[in-house]
Formats: sequence, structure tokens, C-alpha cells
Amino acid sequence: MSFLKKMFGKKDPVEEMRQLHSRQDWAGVLSVANSLVRSELDGPTLEEIASWENQAGDALATINLEEGAWAQKSGNLLRAREDYQLAAEQARSAALRERAEQALAALERGELPQQAAVDADGPAIHAGCSSGCSTHTGAAATGQELELDEEARLELLLATMAPELAERYLAAGPALRQAWLAVQDGDEEQALALLQDVPEAERNALFLFERGALMARSGQHAKACEDLRAALAAEPDLFPAFDALVDVLMAAGHTDQLEQALKLNLAAGRFVGYCWARLAELHAQRREPEPALAAGLKALNEGFIDQGLILLCAQLLERAERFDDAEALLKRMPAGGCGGGIHPMLAEFWLRRGQNLDRALESFKGALRQERDNPRWLLRIAQVYQARGWRKEATEQIERLMRQGGLPEQIRAEVKAMADLLQQS
Repeated sequence: MSFLKKMFGKKDPVEEMRQLHSRQDWAGVLSVANSLVRSELDGPTLEEIASWENQAGDALATINLEEGAWAQKSGNLLRAREDYQLAAEQARSAALRERAEQALAALERGELPQQAAVDADGPAIHAGCSSGCSTHTGAAATGQELELDEEARLELLLATMAPELAERYLAAGPALRQAWLAVQDGDEEQALALLQDVPEAERNALFLFERGALMARSGQHAKACEDLRAALAAEPDLFPAFDALVDVLMAAGHTDQLEQALKLNLAAGRFVGYCWARLAELHAQRREPEPALAAGLKALNEGFIDQGLILLCAQLLERAERFDDAEALLKRMPAGGCGGGIHPMLAEFWLRRGQNLDRALESFKGALRQERDNPRWLLRIAQVYQARGWRKEATEQIERLMRQGGLPEQIRAEVKAMADLLQQS
């Protein structure tokens, strides 16, 4: 993909950030920002960079809220949990962080989202990618703003896809290519119309997958299943089609068919880690903790490392009072994204156990530096203070939280409980 090499050649990082910002490549903005040596930059430049970072963080958080809502409605709770957690970590505005916290709390209560999360104050972004290809970084806008030709747009949009699959889209006929581009622009009606123009000779597994995924997004589950099963009959190893079929079966409530499909692929040795992870999710939905944990641990042992899966297994281990195993699993969570020496989820586990409070406190402070006034981290800091016997400091933090309006319901309940406890002590 020579076009990409020319576009993303080595350049001055601040200028590179400026160009990435102009293209709305939000992930690229944050990636370059993390590599900057800020001590070498002047004040106005640092202010400009901070503005880009804030916009990029909120844009990515908005996308992840939208995708989390879709995943939750489709029954993919692991993916929804991960999307909401990413949104909470990425959001720079208090409103978006609150929305992500509320979405997580609703997910834990088993409530479906009322609507896809859209930040009225944030940039307008299409998160949609029926191909499961993770091109949701403003790429659709990129092609339009730079006025690229079709081939260049395809190369740019397909850059994050597996190379083999990307090459297949590049080599596809014009009708399928144009339909795929319409999907990236969020125009699903136009995409379906374009797919009707694909010649019969070109209606291969990739075509069936794209049409099935579009049917799934419009709620036509029976037609979606028909197309996706046909795609897998032609190409059993076409993972995006299997992933889409799993989502459709979950959304349609066909859990018996889903379980059968997962177990058949396990028996065939296909998508092994993924299948165990989705079985773990299915058992968790059925409130079957033991098989959920067994399947989840098998997925992790197969190398299927997923943040939502780690959290699910750690939660189940903790409920089973297998505290050492839960701790070991949480230590596998990456720490870098939240600004602390350890991941805040491990810090919360230690706080519940009354262990390693100094390290937990540093993690919460790091998370707060990353997410500014996120009430969750202010509350956790106060809880560490209370556990250490620092009543005055804990009270100050709780009073500060009680003055904030619009706290998420779960956080508000914890703040009230802690306030009552401090008054009694």
C-alpha cells in the first residue's frame, strides 16, 4: 500500500499531529502525543496540543460509547464492557465520562441502552463498520476531506484490517467496493442498493458476509443468518462472518443455536480462543458462574487476551473467593492507559481487600490525572484515605464529591454510604 507509506512518512511530530487532527485521525493524534518530548515545546504549542488531545479523546470516547451500545444490544457483553471502559478512559469532558460510567453501571444491572450514545457537543462521527474492521477513527471523513480517489480511500480505510482480508476488498469488483465504502459513510440503504448490482459471478463469501452484516444491523436476523451461514459454508475460516453470526444469534435470542455453533467450531479447531470467550459470556448471561469461569480461563489460556474477559474472569474468581487467582489475573491488565503504576481495576481489588493501599492510592491518583475530575477516582481516593484512618482527608474528598451535581447513580450511592459512615465515626 504505497499510498499509506507516502502519507505517513516520518515528519516533525507536532506538524504530524496537526495533519492528523485536520484529518480527524483521533487515534493517530493520541499516539503521536504520547511520543512527544514536551519539555522541548513552548507554551502556545503545548496549549494547542492539549486542545487536540482533548478533542481526540472525546471523539474516541464517543465512538466507543456508540459501539458499546450496539454491542450490548447485540448481546456481546464482553465487547460492550470493553468499549464502555475505553470510553471512560479516553473521555476528557466530564459529561462523556459520566455517560460512560452510567453505561457501565447499566450493563452491570443487565439493562439495555436506551439509544446509541452521541455527544451533542462533540464531533460528528460515523462509528459504523459492518465488517468488524475497526476503521472507526474518522477514516470516512478522511477520504472526503482529502478528496481521494476510490482506490486511495480504500487503502486508507483498510489500513487497520488484516492484510489478507484488505487485499481481497481491494481486488473486489467495483459494485462491492462502492457498497463497502457506503457502509463506512454510514449510508446502509445505499450500500444495500449497490450490493444488488454485484454480478452473480462475484457473489462470493465476502459478498454474503457484507450483505448479511447489513441485514443484521437493520434487525433482519433471519436473512442475516441465512447469508452469514452461506458465507461460512463457502469459507469456514472467514472469521468476520462467524463473528457477525455469533452477534446475530445472541441478539435474536437463539442461544441454543449459538452454543452449538461455538462448540462445532471448537471441535473443528477454528477460532478456539474466541469461541471459549463467547461461551464464557453466554454462561455469564445465563447466570452460570462455574461454566462461565471455566470457559473464560480456557479462552485466556488460548491467548485470547481481552480486557472485558479478564475483568469477567477476575470478578468470578473473586466471588468464588479465589482471591490469589483473581489478583494474578488483574495483574495482567495493562497499566499505561490510565496513568498509574498498576491498572485501576487491580487497585480497586486491593482496596476491597484492604491490601497494598499505598500502591492503590497512587494508581487512583494516576487515573485522576488522566481523567481529571472523574468522580470514580475521587471516591476511590477518599476510600483509601478512610481505610488508612485519615478521616479528615477522606471527609474533604467526600464533601467535594457531594458538591458535584450529576453524579452517576452508583457513584452517588457509594458517596452517600461513605458520608454516613464518616458521620458515625
